[in-house]
Amino acid sequence: MKKILFFSALIFILSCGSKANKNNGDTFSENATIKEKPAQQAAVPFPVYMAFDEFEHHIRQNNDTTYVVNFWATWCKPCVAELPFFEKLISEKKGQAIKVLLVSMDFPKQIKSKLIPFVKEKKLEKNVVALADMDYNSWIDKVSGEWDGAIPFTYIYNNKNKVIKTGEMDGYEELEELLKKVDKS
Repeated sequence: MKKILFFSALIFILSCGSKANKNNGDTFSENATIKEKPAQQAAVPFPVYMAFDEFEHHIRQNNDTTYVVNFWATWCKPCVAELPFFEKLISEKKGQAIKVLLVSMDFPKQIKSKLIPFVKEKKLEKNVVALADMDYNSWIDKVSGEWDGAIPFTYIYNNKNKVIKTGEMDGYEELEELLKKVDKS
């Protein structure tokens, strides 16, 4: 059912015009390659996770840091529209115990042609990972039982609370409010 919802959302978004090396710990950037046939491998400036279980540690950290995890794609206009809010958050909260992770849901075949150029142009390499596990039904509920698979989807958590946002943020102020909610003990 969630797969149907995801693909319905995908078709809707497209009609409107509009991953991997294992990375341990809470480091969100490293050089990686796409796991393909050797002749097709390409250097990628961010981790690409081909299986959800390799990525899952990013949504299961248990420390004093607040994590802002946004699921998005370059083909999703609402996703791209809200990226400046996350960029502003990264800039304004630099040095604080807040980490932002932008999880690209771009199709594996478009990582080299669309995602890498987009990420480089926007200078997002340090905060992006790609999740290329196309078996959405097996892992969407592992992120949040409240997520229907549509993007953008933001999951904010720390060792005390979690907050989710389905759909596009109304503005940076909404992102700040979500952070305040998750920081309440």
